[in-house]
Amino acid sequence: MRATTAKHPTENAAHVLDADIRAFQALQKKLEREHLDEFVVFYHGKFVGAFPDFNSAGREALSRFGKGPYLIQQVGSPIGLDADTANHLHPG
Repeated sequence: MRATTAKHPTENAAHVLDADIRAFQALQKKLEREHLDEFVVFYHGKFVGAFPDFNSAGREALSRFGKGPYLIQQVGSPIGLDADTANHLHPG
């Protein structure tokens, strides 16, 4: 019998975020039409919702999914920018 070791939940985080990024990219044109400059949340490759600011998106993601991982992305900003940089590029 082989022993298996349990993996920490975030050990596969890169793979989960890859699914979230692919899901975002698949919906990107629609999101740009309907939610430009808003912050969207993706979790396990599924669209969760759109929010007016990063803090609202973060609070919703934390309350529903705990520490994550999940993708919070501003629609219209390059993927991977932090909220401060995104807000700087798209001032409200």
